[in-house]
Amino acid sequence: MSDAEARHPFSQDKARFGEIGQHMLTELETYIADLDGKSMDRRVPDDVRRHLMSLPLPDAGQQPEEMLEFLRTQILPWPITIAHPRCYAWICAGIAPMGALADLAASIMNTGLDGYDHSSIFLNVALGRWLMELTGFSDGEGFGVLFSGGSAANLNALTAARHKAAKDDGWDIRSEGLQGGRPGFTIYTSAEAHSSIQKCAEQLGLGSACMRLVATDQQFRLIPDALRQAIRSDLDAGFRPMCIVAGAGTTNVGAVDPLDGMADIAEEFGLWFHIDGAYGGFGGLDPDYAKMYRGIGRADTLTIDPHKWLQAPVDCGALLMRHPERHAEAFGLKPDYLMSSSEDSAPWPYEHMFQLTYGNRALKTWAVIARLGRSGVRDLVVGCNRLASLLGTLVEEAPDFELLAPVSLSIANFRYVPEGETDGAALDELNDAIADEIGRTGEAHMPTTKVRGNVALRACILHYENSEDDMHHLIDLVRRCARSVSA
Repeated sequence: MSDAEARHPFSQDKARFGEIGQHMLTELETYIADLDGKSMDRRVPDDVRRHLMSLPLPDAGQQPEEMLEFLRTQILPWPITIAHPRCYAWICAGIAPMGALADLAASIMNTGLDGYDHSSIFLNVALGRWLMELTGFSDGEGFGVLFSGGSAANLNALTAARHKAAKDDGWDIRSEGLQGGRPGFTIYTSAEAHSSIQKCAEQLGLGSACMRLVATDQQFRLIPDALRQAIRSDLDAGFRPMCIVAGAGTTNVGAVDPLDGMADIAEEFGLWFHIDGAYGGFGGLDPDYAKMYRGIGRADTLTIDPHKWLQAPVDCGALLMRHPERHAEAFGLKPDYLMSSSEDSAPWPYEHMFQLTYGNRALKTWAVIARLGRSGVRDLVVGCNRLASLLGTLVEEAPDFELLAPVSLSIANFRYVPEGETDGAALDELNDAIADEIGRTGEAHMPTTKVRGNVALRACILHYENSEDDMHHLIDLVRRCARSVSA
C-alpha cells in the first residue's frame, strides 16, 4: 500500500482538493447554465425516490469520482426549481452566484458565527448596519444577528419580548418559568401574520390561545382602532398584553400594516413592537411604498430574510435589534469553558440568541449586498414591484381574469373566471386544476392559496431575471391551461 493510499480519506481529498473541486464546479456551471431552459416539472421519479430512500450504508468509503457521479445523476437533476425565473410559488429567490461562492468559502473556513475573535464576527457587525440602513430600521443603532430564517428570528424577538414583559412586572421568567399563576400574556397581530408567529407562541409556552388576531381593512392591513380596543379589552379581563406584531409585506398578499399607527399604540401601552419583514422588509426602498414604511424605525425588532429578496443562498434570516442588551438578558449564559475568552476582543452573537455553535452566514450575506450595493438592492425591489403591478393591470384588463386582492409589493393574487361562471365552488375547483396543469406543462410553477376563502393563483415576483415577457407569458399560460382542463 502506498503512502497516499494509507492516508486518511479526508487527507487524500485535501491533497486533491483543487482537482475534485474543479470537477464539481464544472457540474454546477452546467447546472446553472441549463436551469432556465429545463422543464419546471422536476418531481423526483418513483424509481429515483425508491433508490434514494433505500441506499445501503457503504461498508467501504467511496471515491470522490463515484460520489460526484452520484450527485450528477441522482441529485442535481431533481431540485425544487425555486431558482427558476418562472417559479412564482411561495417566496422564491434566484441563484446569486457570488453568494453561493462566498458560502463555499465560509464552509471551507469552518468557523461558526457564534463568537470569538475571527474576521466574520466583525463583518457581521457591518452587515447588521447595512441591513438597518437598507430597511430604514436605523442608521446603525442596535445589533443584527443572522438566523436560519424568519421563523427563528421571530422566535428570538418574541422570547426577548416575553422576558421584558415579565421584568417590567417585577419577576424573572428565566428563573421562575411560567408556573407562577400570573396573568396570561397576549400577542396582537392580524390574520395575515405568518404562521411562525403562532408557532412561536406555542413554543414559548403561551399557547395559541394567547393570539389576538385583529381585524383588517379591505387592503388586508391591520386596523389600529381595533388593535387598541383588543388591548383594552384584555386589560379589563385581567390579561397581560405582551407585544404587537406587524407585517411588512405579509406572505399571502404582501400587505403592509400601518406601522406608524401601531408603533403609537405600542408606546401608549408600553408594549414590545416587532415587525415581521422577512419577505417585504426592503419594500420601503421603492418610492411608491416609502410612505407605508414610516414607523419601521420605531420597532424594537425587525425580521428580514436575506434568502428572499436579496437572493442569498438558503438558509439566511436576520433579526435587527434596537436594544441588544434586552436580548442578552433573555439569552445570555456564559459557561465556564468560554470564560477565558477575552470579553472585549469581539462581539458574541450567541449571547443574544439560543444557539451556541451555528453556521457562518455572514459571508454569503455580505456577498449579495456587496455585489448589488444600495442602488442595486433598490432597483431589484422596484423592478419586482413594477412587474407585479403590470401583472395586476393585465388581470384587470382581461374579461376572463379577476384580482382577488390588491397587488401589494411583488405579490398578485388572481383567478381565472370563464364567461358566465359565478359558482364559487366551481371556480375554486377550476383554478386548482389550472395550477396543477401549469405544473404539468413545465413552463412555470404556481400553486394556489386562498384569499378570503377563494382559491387564488398567487404569483410572487422576486427573481432578478424576471421581465415583462414573463408576465404576458403567465397570462397566456393560464388561459391555455384553462382550456386544457376544461376540455
